[in-house]
Amino acid sequence: MKTGIRMAVAMVAAVSSGAMAAPFSVSSNDMRDGQPLAQQHWFAGFGCTGGNVSPQLAWKNAPAGTRSFAVTVRDPDAPTGSGWWHWTVVNIASSVFSLPAGAGDKNSATLPGGAVQGPQRFWLCGLRRRLSAGGR
Repeated sequence: MKTGIRMAVAMVAAVSSGAMAAPFSVSSNDMRDGQPLAQQHWFAGFGCTGGNVSPQLAWKNAPAGTRSFAVTVRDPDAPTGSGWWHWTVVNIASSVFSLPAGAGDKNSATLPGGAVQGPQRFWLCGLRRRLSAGGR
């Protein structure tokens, strides 16, 4: 893992152009830039002893006209040739501005209504990650 996981919250909609009062931003109470994920967010298996809990995420200052959001967790350095998608959630309503910790649990009711989760792969042991907006 050279650069680690990238956590991105991307807008999934055509948005109108125009000036924004503040830049779109993403934050998490559970993650810090350049720091390993806490053990509760690691995968539990294949030698990892984590809790399989997806991290809390929040975002603000979406551009006017945003229709929905998507969250993607991708490891670009995974030894697959194309990276590894750990988690995807699409169709998050534009009125939603956060996901609680554990929202990725398929047995949890904490994913917002209408949101659709892709196949969950798993978190890895001790990843460092970068939090970015717009998939950068």
